[in-house]
Amino acid sequence: MGNKPKIIPLIIFILLLMGCQTYTVLYKDDLNYPPINPMPEGYQVDISLFFPRKESDILVEEVRKVNLENKKLETVVMDELLKGTKKEDLRNVIPSGAKILSIHLQGSVAYVNFNKALINEKIVENEEVLIIYSIVNSLASIEDIDNVQILIEGEKKDKYSKHILNEPIGFSKLLIVTPYYSPNNIIQEYYDALLKRDFRKMFKMGSVHDVNESKYDLFESYYETQELGLANYQINNVEIIKYDNEIILLYELSLYYSDGRIGRDTMLEMGLKYVDNRFVVTTIRSY
Repeated sequence: MGNKPKIIPLIIFILLLMGCQTYTVLYKDDLNYPPINPMPEGYQVDISLFFPRKESDILVEEVRKVNLENKKLETVVMDELLKGTKKEDLRNVIPSGAKILSIHLQGSVAYVNFNKALINEKIVENEEVLIIYSIVNSLASIEDIDNVQILIEGEKKDKYSKHILNEPIGFSKLLIVTPYYSPNNIIQEYYDALLKRDFRKMFKMGSVHDVNESKYDLFESYYETQELGLANYQINNVEIIKYDNEIILLYELSLYYSDGRIGRDTMLEMGLKYVDNRFVVTTIRSY
């Protein structure tokens, strides 16, 4: 019959050897789990950065193509913003010593943590607003980000100089439509009209459409009696909560009357809206 190949014993021997080996199963939460780069080397995307014009206080979008590779999109956006603009008609506005300590997302809010060099309390108002919304608009241009919370050394700061920082801030369409205009000027214009008893101007400042005469008559009669004898006023501690198509301001108001009376509101909130190339006073109320 001849020698038959011993196939079956050989297979049994191999299986026994395999049974003696041990295997380690890795899970994605394990410390030694190999990193996976979802973005291959050289993967490029377009990002939107916002810088002010050299000659005006308006933000302009600068689209830049960047390599993502192993970085998060929000990190790349902030890194590129701090590098500065590449366009001759734009200017850098983030302070040169400002550094990002961390950035993370929680829901639709981006928390970006800077060192103290971002804050300069002596900065002029328009530069302050441009710094804030250069950061906010650049990050909020990312699809999954709606609002941005700016932190300083890991802490919320009540305000920069005039702009409130203790709540997340949304994208400002207004600053890419028209140059920054100080809301403080609008407050003063409104109360100047009150002091001069120019009630029609006050009413127009609060009217989106043409003046409704019947409503104006009620408005005039109220202020004719309510603010009789007003001799002067004082506005203090103006703060900006948001600067978008809707602008919200906080301020302290003191009214001085000719008979010696003084009326004080510890804090008022004024709402403004940008309509047909002008600012309209929408609300004034106690805060």
